[in-house]
Amino acid sequence: MMKRIAVLMVLLGVWSAEMRAEVPQVEASIRPDSVLIGDRFTLEVEVRKDMMQVVGWPAFEAGRMNDRIEILSESPVDTVAADGRQQRLRKRYELTSFEAGAYDLGRFPVLYTDKNIVDTLYSPEPLRIVVSTLPVDTQQSTVYDIKAPEQTPLLVSEFGGYVVRVVLIGLLVAALVILGVRWWRRRRTAASEPEGRKVPAVPPHERAIQDLETLHNQKLWQSGKVKSYYTRLTDIVRTYLEGRYGIRALEQTTDEIMRELRTADLADRSRNELRDLLRTADLVKFAKHQPAAEENEVFYYTAYYFVENTKQAPEAEEAGKTDGGENEQK
Repeated sequence: MMKRIAVLMVLLGVWSAEMRAEVPQVEASIRPDSVLIGDRFTLEVEVRKDMMQVVGWPAFEAGRMNDRIEILSESPVDTVAADGRQQRLRKRYELTSFEAGAYDLGRFPVLYTDKNIVDTLYSPEPLRIVVSTLPVDTQQSTVYDIKAPEQTPLLVSEFGGYVVRVVLIGLLVAALVILGVRWWRRRRTAASEPEGRKVPAVPPHERAIQDLETLHNQKLWQSGKVKSYYTRLTDIVRTYLEGRYGIRALEQTTDEIMRELRTADLADRSRNELRDLLRTADLVKFAKHQPAAEENEVFYYTAYYFVENTKQAPEAEEAGKTDGGENEQK
């Protein structure tokens, strides 16, 4: 009897330890936070996680973090500490910039998976770097007195150039006046047109289908641009979700989107296919996952038929327009 109780307590302890596994914590910092043009600075990222959790680091294209910040080198992921089940992973990026300015790099993203969970985590504070030009030493420069202007005779060539400039300025002013009058007339004409002649807004599903067909014709994944393909594909789907269901899908993670759609009128098959599409795109963008060619084509049709199967009925769209018109009249 005592042996059974001991075995049960051990199993309960293991189960409790697994249940207490926490979401990984991401910390990111830039040192120094102010540099001169061309100087190096370091972006250090540290992740604290459970040993059973898997972390994926973002893949930056063309050796750049953005259009202003270049990546000179990046270190391999280093395990700096391990305490029981807990691990601390660290990665460094050596960066530089050749354009002065204050740049906000946002919060650093890290993808993690834990059993059936796939999500993106961010560092708590946005990253910022100030790039400055060389200061001018005014103490070492020589300041001279202001000289009076020299008096020179007016030449015919100079006078002729002055006349030409006056004529050109007059023509420019006249052209601006004519353009202003035309613009004012067009605006007055547009204001006098009846409301019924306004072009109706394109429904979310029609815009999504048009964008999907354009993406399909671009053949991005066929030319090796798999990450760009999945980024554009999920942006189209997220934009459609915002217009169709009124959620902020472009700003949310995959799990947040699925929680928002929990009460939506969605078939189980459509819900599951949407989840698979978004999670696969997360793996491609943050974990360098390379789906097979047939998967790329299948996920295109998954997005296409998701829009077709969930689009708003024409009667509901017409009712929404009618309600909107009545509210405007009130």
